[in-house]
Amino acid sequence: MERGHLHALALSAQTFSIEKALKQGTCPRSVYLLGWTCPLAVRGLLDDLGKSNFNAGHLESSLRYLKYFVALLFAFFFAFALVIDRSAGVTYSLMVLTGMATAALGLRPEGWSFPSFLRKYWMVSLSMALPLVAVLINQLVTGHYASRAYDAQSRLALFLFMFWLMLFLPLEYLKQLQWPIVLGAMLTLIKMYVLSDGGNDRYGTDFIPIIICAHMGLLLGVFGMLSLGWTHSDSRLVTFSKLAGLCAGLYMAYLSGSRGVWMTIPVYAAISSMALKHIRRSYKLAALGVFVVIVAASLTFGHSIKERMIAAQVDLQQYSAGSDKDTSLGTRLQLWNGSWVLFKEHPLVGVGIDRYQTALEELADRKIITTQAATFPHSHNEMLFMMVRLGSMGALALLAIYLVPLWMFARQCRHTDREIRSSAAMGLSLVAGFMVLGLVDVVFLWWECYPFYGIGIAYCLTCILKRQQQLQANA
Repeated sequence: MERGHLHALALSAQTFSIEKALKQGTCPRSVYLLGWTCPLAVRGLLDDLGKSNFNAGHLESSLRYLKYFVALLFAFFFAFALVIDRSAGVTYSLMVLTGMATAALGLRPEGWSFPSFLRKYWMVSLSMALPLVAVLINQLVTGHYASRAYDAQSRLALFLFMFWLMLFLPLEYLKQLQWPIVLGAMLTLIKMYVLSDGGNDRYGTDFIPIIICAHMGLLLGVFGMLSLGWTHSDSRLVTFSKLAGLCAGLYMAYLSGSRGVWMTIPVYAAISSMALKHIRRSYKLAALGVFVVIVAASLTFGHSIKERMIAAQVDLQQYSAGSDKDTSLGTRLQLWNGSWVLFKEHPLVGVGIDRYQTALEELADRKIITTQAATFPHSHNEMLFMMVRLGSMGALALLAIYLVPLWMFARQCRHTDREIRSSAAMGLSLVAGFMVLGLVDVVFLWWECYPFYGIGIAYCLTCILKRQQQLQANA
């Protein structure tokens, strides 16, 4: 394909998606302005490539500007994806399209070619595409075709182009993204605090549910805290800023009132303790003591936590007695049982992406679940929800997007280099957090979770790769 055609394709595709969203009123002006920067960066690069007097100096200069725009994209995502509606989707689309353009042009970040990149990371790239493959198999077998069924799963399937784009960022650029991450945690807390009226109103959703928002906001705080492993100075300001981001995340978890989000906190604490082993034991014990005090104080004085724990006990008693099955926990137990029944009846490919609600209504007609339980949009369990809709193929796909990156990060968590160890702990926290919350909720039902998960995986893997290259160069 000629460079002029690539030029037009990269610019027109990204411009169309942004302008369409703006006309529909779904794209904030700040996101619209950001959307123009990356296509223009690619345009400038293509113009340079097309010049007759083009030389290596021009390419180096153009790539430098491309790096600035790519860094801006990722910084904008981490800072504002949970705060500004549609920003996550628009930014992720720009990343994918720009990654496609650079791959088509044959551009090489620090000597990498796109084929060599695929050979090294084929397993994680394939795992991200498996949910889309499961949808295709389901529709081929059942004969029920719906184009919207591809929407959510295609976002992860395009992961490799966003990952490829991130390779253009040097390690120092990647490290600087820790500050948009910390900023994102704080901005998300401000949003949640305002929407919840200072914690007095457990609101449902703005453009993302409070539980999912708190989950990803807490992860941003954990990422910021784990990035202390990248810091080789004893700056109190840096340490205080990272701890402030973590506290913002913990307070979001409290405001959410979600028992599922609370379940992830001990997991993050265990991973952090393992990764930050360079920190003196006295500091770790002090941090553990503060954590215990906070938990004890929350249980003693925090009405939200006490009320949720008491409600859980009452729900279980009423469900066991059969007096009320439509409580919060009672509904979950019904949905879990009903989902298992549906999976046993459709074990291979499930009932289909868009036929879940109909399947629940049929269960209600058969008196397996109540009429009220049949109105819920998901199974309150990630694995069961995938098994119901996409059968065994869906279950294997979900295991792949969990276990493949989990294995890749776990291998590096005991690395002798603390920067690699910290980056691996970030990735491990991301995957483990999604898995734990997925036991009682469905995280991948919401648009923002797909780019958040994919970008988080790519970010941590790239930080590990770049640090390994740096260590090899210094050896």
